[in-house]
Amino acid sequence: MITRFAGLLLAALALSGCTSPSQTFEIDNPGDTPLTLRIDGNELPIAAHASRPVKLKPGEHHLQTPALGEVRFIVYARGKGGLINPTLGEYVIASEIYVTGEDKLGNFGRVDHHIELGGVGFDGPYSTTHALFIDHAWTFGVREPFPDEQTVAHVDETGGRINTKIFTAPDFIAYVEANGGEPGAYRRQQPAGYQAPTYTLEPAPTTLPALDPAFERHAAPLRELYARYLKATTADAQLQLQQEAFQAQMAFTAATAALGADLPVEANEAYNTFVQTRGSLMGSAALVVP
Repeated sequence: MITRFAGLLLAALALSGCTSPSQTFEIDNPGDTPLTLRIDGNELPIAAHASRPVKLKPGEHHLQTPALGEVRFIVYARGKGGLINPTLGEYVIASEIYVTGEDKLGNFGRVDHHIELGGVGFDGPYSTTHALFIDHAWTFGVREPFPDEQTVAHVDETGGRINTKIFTAPDFIAYVEANGGEPGAYRRQQPAGYQAPTYTLEPAPTTLPALDPAFERHAAPLRELYARYLKATTADAQLQLQQEAFQAQMAFTAATAALGADLPVEANEAYNTFVQTRGSLMGSAALVVP
């Protein structure tokens, strides 16, 4: 018997390994009416509450919808694809641990976060996003269910496994209510039900976050590489910049390793934000050109 518990899956970008000439993205429509968009001039209709795949090669592309207008974006080599969210709707990524017994839970870490949907809070291994491009970081897609514990096919020597799924906001609410045995719990807090907020498109930032001067004097190579990365439209150029950025990050880490001890907490927090933001941006499958 395999028991299911909520858990967190952590993913890391690897700079090695084979590359694919194209990546698969799922275009999702969480709305009640069909929508049609164009990518590179190709018309792509998506039914209500449905998704469809599209393959995109590394390089510059153009997406067009009535709501967003013309959007220029770049797909990057070594990316893993993901979800295209043309309505800028809210999605939740949630994780579950499947174990052969509660004594195996110690083999898995768990990090809970507080998220809010329509003013109603949820605490657990959850994260939210409304980005146009959502990097693939899940086991089960937006139109796939989590498996029941009886259907988990393989458990290794750790005695369990972690599965992660991406949900539309309404589907996530229904999932939480069903797992908690509390149907209608959301409407008891929000009688109007879930109302999708309106977001505006956010392009990739033109610069990386600010740093304390002690750190900043070592950051120029990383800033310059990021600026070039935003303009790299061939797989060869992207791969070269990824390798250069990896080496530059290693040099930056070595040069700044001993500096934080004499700096205030805020400076070290800004340093962490800088490193995480740079890694996230340069590890993205696709970025909206600023």
